[in-house]
Amino acid sequence: MRSSTARWLDSPVMKAVFRASGVFCLGAVIAAQPAQSCDVSDDTNFPTAAALARSTRRPLLLAFIGTDWSISSLKLDREVFDQADFADDSKYNFVLCKIHFYQTRERSPETVRQNEELATRYNVREFPTVVVLRPDGREIGRLGYIPGGVTAFAAAVHAVIAKDAR
Repeated sequence: MRSSTARWLDSPVMKAVFRASGVFCLGAVIAAQPAQSCDVSDDTNFPTAAALARSTRRPLLLAFIGTDWSISSLKLDREVFDQADFADDSKYNFVLCKIHFYQTRERSPETVRQNEELATRYNVREFPTVVVLRPDGREIGRLGYIPGGVTAFAAAVHAVIAKDAR
């Protein structure tokens, strides 16, 4: 014989309550996600980010950062890349690919190898380094941390792009 608690939890009313709670929680999680129109990818998606930059003819910002050991990397990530304003395509039409160099987090051997190969290819010697690439993958400039948040950083990126267009 089942206990009264088991019968109560198995009742149609409780099933409906659990179902509604699940739908509500799922909706809350989806609503909490920032609406980003700028294409932001993480380090394991470099091939995807490069392909997206090519297909959409947008510059690729290849950001080499060490957010768990480099204060400037952490500031760049928080003050610029993590801001919803940076994700506004009407202002900042870039594809961002973060290449993380963690010292305190485990990474897959494939990711570590890819990141090291990219750092070697682009001759990265300090962190943060943001390599600005044309949509075809050719380097057109570099930036580091720039105080002033999204506006100052985006202006510096636009200056690099404009200089290349001349």
